[in-house]
Amino acid sequence: MIENESTRKLSFIMRIRDLPDDALWLRPNQSLYWQAMFGVLAFLVPISTVLYFLTVPDGPWLSVLISQVIVVIAFGLAVFSFRRTGFWVSRLGISERGFFGRWSYVPIEKIDLILLANTYRGSGSDTAPQLFICDSDGNQLLRMRGQFWSVDNMRLVGDSLDIPITELGESVSTSELLDSHPGLLYWFEKHPLLVALVILVTVVVAAALLDLLVNFVRP
Repeated sequence: MIENESTRKLSFIMRIRDLPDDALWLRPNQSLYWQAMFGVLAFLVPISTVLYFLTVPDGPWLSVLISQVIVVIAFGLAVFSFRRTGFWVSRLGISERGFFGRWSYVPIEKIDLILLANTYRGSGSDTAPQLFICDSDGNQLLRMRGQFWSVDNMRLVGDSLDIPITELGESVSTSELLDSHPGLLYWFEKHPLLVALVILVTVVVAAALLDLLVNFVRP
């Protein structure tokens, strides 16, 4: 019998309820929420003010309003999703609710390695910690990025699962991490050129759709 989505969610909730009372709920760095809020306001307010000044009353101000509403709704949904993310950790295993609402659960029996590595950000010299929870084949089961999670939270994962954390002694680039532990990275990290192409096509399509929308609502 094929397990449907509702059955998987119910199974996850039952597992959460079965966790001990001392299970930890780890949440991402909440300062990111305020940084995003100020960033959006700093971008949206001056741009919107200028566009309304140029388009009211005889210009296509309605298209500006529609675009503004779309941005605000998208940001609101992103904030809602971000505030619901988290890890639940106990001696029985670890559960995660991701940014897009996807539930994941890994029992302690499947965890063979917890790896903590400092990785370079892009081509710069700055580094960020990353925690990888792996199976016996070295494949990533769950992951915590330093951009969202503190090192203290990462270490709490190892303490709560009672599994020692293996730390890489030196900082590594994405390519070096891929060479030494190929099972840790996502497909888009293994194929950056393909990702760049997808982003380019997406931007072109979005620009074309926005142009069609502006022409449609133009008085």
